[in-house]
Amino acid sequence: MGLPTITVPKYSLKLPSSGKEVKYRPFLVKEEKILLIAMESEDEKQILDATTTVIKNCVFGDIDIDTMPLFDIEYIFLWLRAKAKGELIELKYTCPDCEKNIDVSFNVENVKLKKVKDHANKIELTESLGVVLKYPNMIIQSKLDQFTDKSNVEKIFKTIQYCIDYIYDAEATYPAKDHTEKELIDFLESLTDPQFQKIAKFFEDIPSLNHKVHLECKSKIKGDDKKKEKTKVCGYKEDIVLEGLASFFD
Repeated sequence: MGLPTITVPKYSLKLPSSGKEVKYRPFLVKEEKILLIAMESEDEKQILDATTTVIKNCVFGDIDIDTMPLFDIEYIFLWLRAKAKGELIELKYTCPDCEKNIDVSFNVENVKLKKVKDHANKIELTESLGVVLKYPNMIIQSKLDQFTDKSNVEKIFKTIQYCIDYIYDAEATYPAKDHTEKELIDFLESLTDPQFQKIAKFFEDIPSLNHKVHLECKSKIKGDDKKKEKTKVCGYKEDIVLEGLASFFD
């Protein structure tokens, strides 16, 4: 006689990028094991691969995880984790004054996706010339992981190059997939600085997980014996903004 089957609940959420509804289940012990092994390795590629595997295991329906914007991936993973381990997120910070722990907790439902007004992927460079960009996704990130030893400038150019969907002018559109790496880099290098900054701003304004938390240290610290001070509360206070998936977990 076989062992009993455990029924796992299913949930739904709407993707921030498109509003499309997807079904998912919490990640289980087998997926958490994959994540823990990857985190122990401290290898970014292995962690990325593990995250992709877990999401593919837990999300149902006709969606392409590999080409999905990374902020959609982060949003999905946040909820997978919430349904698996609880919707209350608990973090610890070290007080910069007394160096004791400050405990912070908040509900995942209060975490929002920060969106910049008028943010768009179509960048007009002149009246008749422009570029349409894609959001970074798992495929693009995997390519960028090969350039960890490159300078920041080279990484920026690579990121933009991989995220170009197509270039257009008054006569035609030019899909990036139909052109060589050299042609795309030559195009970027031919831009004026103001034109290049328009493209760079697209990446600065990409939606991201965002939540403000209040830190207040209530630890008791010993007073100055020479001044005959009694034990007192540290009292350090600070508001910080958590951004990006990694900020929400210890």
